[in-house]
Amino acid sequence: MKRIAALACVVVLIGGALSGCAVKAGDGDLTDDWAMMSAPKVPEPETGSCWTTSATEVSDLTPSNVTQTTCDLTHTFETAKVGHFSGTAANSSSPPSPSQLADAWTDCDKAVADYLGAEWQAGRVYVQVTPPTSRQWTGGARFYRCDVASLRTEAGIFDPRKETMKGTLASGGELRLTCGTQVGTTNDSWDDITPAKCTDPHDVEYVGFVSSPTNDYPTGSKAVDDAFSKACEAKMLAFIGMSRSSWSSQKSLYYGYWMTADKDEWTAGNHTARCYLMIDKKKINRSLKGAGDVAV
Repeated sequence: MKRIAALACVVVLIGGALSGCAVKAGDGDLTDDWAMMSAPKVPEPETGSCWTTSATEVSDLTPSNVTQTTCDLTHTFETAKVGHFSGTAANSSSPPSPSQLADAWTDCDKAVADYLGAEWQAGRVYVQVTPPTSRQWTGGARFYRCDVASLRTEAGIFDPRKETMKGTLASGGELRLTCGTQVGTTNDSWDDITPAKCTDPHDVEYVGFVSSPTNDYPTGSKAVDDAFSKACEAKMLAFIGMSRSSWSSQKSLYYGYWMTADKDEWTAGNHTARCYLMIDKKKINRSLKGAGDVAV
């Protein structure tokens, strides 16, 4: 049983004088004039807030291992925007599933680009739409965070930092993708790219990103090729300014792509892949942007 503290007025007789509590004119009831306390509300994060995680790479990330921290300390994520669910998603009894995040994803895609200074796919970054936890949702929270993290490489290894990520993909920004070297290359795949300056020896260069029109998550090499191959080929040729006749005679030049989404992120609306020009068994020390019909 809860104990309720009562408001008491103590009357003391000292030296024949009465001292105590004065009561203003009224009905004498001290309990009916108090305003009702507002219902407790789940604290809402703010744009620019920072987060840390015990996960070292994207594949290990879970809501339970992400906690808020101050931005002057080393952190993994920054919140580029805080949005709010509405309609059917907001009226659900539980946080939205990936298939209900399409509107939030569209919003975050633009918000993160504005925050970073360019499309996030053009940088060593990872983007996540973060809805409330089940407990927060039950408490009335209907916000989502547009979170962004910096990566060391395409393999999804987080690169925690103390400096803000804001503006890091603007012209000359430190996280912009440019050139690099291939890691773990086989006849039809590669494992990673190590960043490098375009004036240093390299065999990879970022040429842009594409978005697949298909709604089905591609599984298997053929489905992935169907989703991205032709679009990335065209992106590479446009980047170099190379004609198809010149392209058909190249011996060392080819292209590759890296999907930026897992199945849940694809369902939410991220259908993009980064496209790269790649060079076989040799390295160059300049950018091929605008190089035209050169022999590589």
